[in-house]
Amino acid sequence: MTSHSLWNAAAVEQAVAQLAALRPAYASILGFYGPVFAAQIHAAGKTFPEAIPIDQVLLEMKSNEGFPLIEPAAFTVDFPAAEKLLVQICDIAMRSGEKLGAAGEALTRALSGGFVMAGLFADVLGDKGRIADLARTMDVSPEMLSLLLYLAVKPSVEAGARQLAVRLTGSPKNQGSCPVCGSAPLIGELDAEGRQWIHCGVCWHRWAVTRMVCPFCSNRDSASLEYLFSDDEPEYRVNLCGECKRYLKVADTRKMDRRFYPPLEQVASLHLDMLAAEKGYAPARGVTFPTADGR
Repeated sequence: MTSHSLWNAAAVEQAVAQLAALRPAYASILGFYGPVFAAQIHAAGKTFPEAIPIDQVLLEMKSNEGFPLIEPAAFTVDFPAAEKLLVQICDIAMRSGEKLGAAGEALTRALSGGFVMAGLFADVLGDKGRIADLARTMDVSPEMLSLLLYLAVKPSVEAGARQLAVRLTGSPKNQGSCPVCGSAPLIGELDAEGRQWIHCGVCWHRWAVTRMVCPFCSNRDSASLEYLFSDDEPEYRVNLCGECKRYLKVADTRKMDRRFYPPLEQVASLHLDMLAAEKGYAPARGVTFPTADGR
């Protein structure tokens, strides 16, 4: 299920304001992502991608065997809705940092010149070769270009994930990657009952995992499973696995005085990614997208 699909823009804006007050160092990045998240939520109600073509028998087989139902490139995109959202995102980007601003300006010029974005919207979920070529032509960062394009197609991707999630059968066996699209998780969540979930970094589907087990290598040895924790941020922990040397950030919603919105918590906790990397741990492997630093 995509737990944050019922969020509204006002709730996200309030959570952004709370985090900005708590962590002034994130003012720049939240100044970009806050308006983007609100724009995405508004756009979601007007985004209607075509149903993803599916073979019912194949889908059931994949789910039963623990394989992802599709690859990210198979998501369909509501191109007019994505283009309309991209215009808004580019405008936000041009008021943000240097790299984001340059990518936003370049895409705005392309849109004004009648450039057809449909191909790039499709490519951002698969082979990014044309995006890299365009970035060289525009003299902008390909990572920032990919980021802006992905943010524009995200409502379509989430709609596709909701369509497919109802086809999942039983408990996901392949816990370390998304059972819908096979992508890597970006953040975990402990809910009000203490159950642990992890959220896909591409389609934002969430699925349950067993606590005290590494979702990436199934390690259950408590001696090699530990976590980082700070009294200054009791709502966060970073689960570390000594066997596969991977980590997962987890937000404990029981210790939050704000609503939990996974994409927001991901970008407002990048310092934990850096801390884990310094200690020699790597994030989950899979399809991921760059995170803008707002500079």
